[in-house]
Amino acid sequence: MHRFQHLIFKGLSFVFRYFPFPVLYVLSDFLYFLLYTIFKYRYKIISDNLLRSFPEKTEKEILHLVKAFYRNFSDILVETFKGLGISQKAILKRYQFINAELLTQDFQQNQPIIILASHHTNWEWAVLSVNLWLKHQVVGIYKPLKNKKANTFFNEHRQKWDLELVSMSKTARALVKKRDIPAAYVFIADQTPSDIKNAHWVNFLNQETAFHHGMDKIARRTNYPVYLADIKRVKRGFYEVTFSLLCKEPGKTKEADITKQYAQALEKIIQKDPANWLWSHRRWKRKREKKETVE
Repeated sequence: MHRFQHLIFKGLSFVFRYFPFPVLYVLSDFLYFLLYTIFKYRYKIISDNLLRSFPEKTEKEILHLVKAFYRNFSDILVETFKGLGISQKAILKRYQFINAELLTQDFQQNQPIIILASHHTNWEWAVLSVNLWLKHQVVGIYKPLKNKKANTFFNEHRQKWDLELVSMSKTARALVKKRDIPAAYVFIADQTPSDIKNAHWVNFLNQETAFHHGMDKIARRTNYPVYLADIKRVKRGFYEVTFSLLCKEPGKTKEADITKQYAQALEKIIQKDPANWLWSHRRWKRKREKKETVE
């Protein structure tokens, strides 16, 4: 099965390479029709997540967000495969980091940094292109896919412009190895943690929500400045990323402070543009133990 999936991914990446963008979005519109109208892909999960996150919205408003989510999700799927064969010229035109110079001072001071991103709009193109925009050597911290062949396939393409990928389990080793160079460690930090016992629990989108404790722990131990990446869709197929400083000296913060700051900042991003977050995952399937507290 894994080998078959690998062949499908390889075939899609080859075909999508030659699709002009107008054709790509016709395909996305058809995919939207299939996912929303025919298959109702994870419809209950998506609608329930939105209902709990926005209890003040009407049924009609929630339905509008559900439809908008499917359109965003369809675009991301086709753009992901298009991105595997996209040219550097095209990605630089379509995916721009508009204030990357904010991080230049850290680079000039040989200062490593931490960047926290999320699954908002097209994060895959961010992975592809971030190393083209930053002076720092970018190290993407990622959670490996269960399908090893698919994991290898996507990682090979994601690293085509010298991005370095490191699995979560090897983060500490990478930090030690690169401690003398100005690297930027990127975490997509809104995933559900598997280690619930050590998770940080935060009130997020009107719900008790578990966040990975690792990026908070690393930030406090290294004292590397922490930045937030905010991705916005300018128009279909065009994106802008804006960086903002989340914490200059995390070494002076208490445990979970960085997590709380990230959660609050992400919540504001989602509230401004709710349809474009990844609502199709069971983000709130894990529950906290009674002894744990929620901040």
